[in-house]
Amino acid sequence: MSSSMLTGRTLLRGMLRAERGRIIGAIALLSCWTAGEALVPALVGATIDHAIAGQSLPLLVVWLAALGLCFLMLSSGYRLGARLGNSGMNRQVHLMRTRIAEHVMDPGYRPATARMPGEIAAITSVDTTVTATIIRQASLGFSALAGLLVCAGYLLWANLWVGLAVLAITPLGMAALRWLTPRLSRASDRLQSDIAASGAAAADLMAGVQVLRGIGGQDQASERYRAASRSAATAGVASASATGRIEGAQVLISGLVLLSAASLGAWQVAEGAMGIGTLLGVLGVAQFLSTPLGTLVSTVESGTRSIAAADRVAALLADGGRQPGTRRPAAQPDAALALDVPGLGERPLVFVPGRFTVLVCANDSMRHRLAKLLSEGSENPGTAAVREGTAAAAARLLVDGIDAAQIDPAYLPQLLRMAPHQAHLIEGSVKENIVGDAALPDPQTLQLLLRASGVDELLGTLPDGLEHQVQGRGHNLSGGQRQRIALARALSGGPLARVLHDPTSAVDSVTEANIAQGLVQLRAHAASNGAGAGTLLVLSTSPTLLHAADEVLFLAADGSITRSTHRALAENTTYEKVVGR
Repeated sequence: MSSSMLTGRTLLRGMLRAERGRIIGAIALLSCWTAGEALVPALVGATIDHAIAGQSLPLLVVWLAALGLCFLMLSSGYRLGARLGNSGMNRQVHLMRTRIAEHVMDPGYRPATARMPGEIAAITSVDTTVTATIIRQASLGFSALAGLLVCAGYLLWANLWVGLAVLAITPLGMAALRWLTPRLSRASDRLQSDIAASGAAAADLMAGVQVLRGIGGQDQASERYRAASRSAATAGVASASATGRIEGAQVLISGLVLLSAASLGAWQVAEGAMGIGTLLGVLGVAQFLSTPLGTLVSTVESGTRSIAAADRVAALLADGGRQPGTRRPAAQPDAALALDVPGLGERPLVFVPGRFTVLVCANDSMRHRLAKLLSEGSENPGTAAVREGTAAAAARLLVDGIDAAQIDPAYLPQLLRMAPHQAHLIEGSVKENIVGDAALPDPQTLQLLLRASGVDELLGTLPDGLEHQVQGRGHNLSGGQRQRIALARALSGGPLARVLHDPTSAVDSVTEANIAQGLVQLRAHAASNGAGAGTLLVLSTSPTLLHAADEVLFLAADGSITRSTHRALAENTTYEKVVGR
């Protein structure tokens, strides 16, 4: 089933079908456990009536051996059955987390619902586990039914009146528990949502704490997190209250069952219809009924939570999917890049192939729109419609006349390297963050690459050089250091068409000047080797990069376009205000 048609219940049904073999095996083994637990008091009572009361040593040995086999059955059944159930649950957790990771990291991921990284992390870590818990609880629930059947069978065999009383009370108790279940379901759904919201707020607060301190917004962000946390705490209390009511009902039902069994059993012993050992067995089995009954209650409770969590997982997987492109045009270093954006004075806006072009935009809204387009390669039509207030055509990035959204996402990096403004680094060495698993280029090209990204200066401060270990998301590096490594990654890979967004916004002016000069030298070196320098498009207002560019395209606020150089455009007052702010 496609992700767009996925619902929480279909997700759960698919999981149960996939783990059908493990679930059946777990049910069989766990049923041995519950049946063994139910038979222990029955065997003890039989030992009293037939061996101890009759003072028969051989019978005592036989009944004790049967009791030992019963203990062996129940202990082995639980150990092996729990292993099967937990292995199926953990397998599905892994598959769901892998599926979510593939979904949100797919180049075509365009969510219609804005989700913070913390919310996605909460769904991936918490809701997947809660969803898959239904596999383990289903095994325990069906085995609990088997235990109830054994108990009922023994009670009916031991005494018809006692068995009928238990069988009459138990369904009434289950109906009462069923009446309480919807309350728990609503509380659990709200609890999971509020926990995700508070987790998202905390994750995003920690990710931007330095920026918030710089602008004095830490108090407002902290209050936002406290509000989300209070909401989660309130939902937790509501959920705990619902759980407490169900557990209290469970104790009440078990007590009624035990009281009925004890009263009727004592009456039957007084009438001579039942022995003392059988009475003890009946009381033991009746008391054990609380265990499978409690397991059934836990299964119902876990099922409601799993449904709520599965709905959240399915909503994430169904949001943002699209049909990926399949075209694979021939790779051209000097590919012609163009922007087809509603509202521009020139459609499409074509950039000269093989040249270093800087795009300057006077309108902030258009600038943000172009930055998102150049970072992702396409625009969500729904986003365009919301922006325009009506049905509107989405902006497109064209590579040699082909819409980037129609190109196979796995093949697109061989044609076009897009580097967003925010630097995303992985845990590993500096070298792995630049070239990945590929080999480093020849020494001269490597030196020019490091100079063009400013990493050459950075390596002088790192004791292990290119082998210096970067922590997850680059937390052990400054913002400027992360940006330089990300720029080196964007420039690596040989001659390619490249799109960069403010690649020097986090470095000082001296480093920025060195990077601009290094870019020119790296492109000249690539052109001298006959491979072509590659088309380079940069969205920036940096005077240093503008001065180094072959051409500058200035998009005025009225949509008009001017093609020139930085030196010539400097006489334009509007242009000077944009690049000087």
